[in-house]
Amino acid sequence: MKTFKLFLLTSVFVAMSITSGMAQSEGKLPDAISAATRNGDASALASYFNTKIEMVLPDKSGVFSKEQAQFLIKDFFDKHPPTSFQIIHQGERENATFAIGRYNYNRGQYRLVFLTKNNGNQTLIHQLRVEKQDD
Repeated sequence: MKTFKLFLLTSVFVAMSITSGMAQSEGKLPDAISAATRNGDASALASYFNTKIEMVLPDKSGVFSKEQAQFLIKDFFDKHPPTSFQIIHQGERENATFAIGRYNYNRGQYRLVFLTKNNGNQTLIHQLRVEKQDD
């Protein structure tokens, strides 16, 4: 009887841990997107772009194909190589997730805003805004 109670208690604890972990991942930008941004890796970041993505960059904005957007973000990373990147706020609204991050480079700082949506089991970036920060 004591073994059964221990088994039952352990099972409940494991189930609660799994559920808690699933809830924490909802409404959160995938770590791979943050890592790609932190590393200035346009190819890795573009693997999360939707087929069409709205981008607002300091010198260009519009709706671009995935390939065009990859070229534009590569150009941004080349001109402003990251020294650090961290998410400062994130949340959910309806069927979308948003995240705001602080992107530092050797001469200043940008605010990056990501809007993502889940497409089946994959998170895709639908909008990316890059705004100069004057501190």
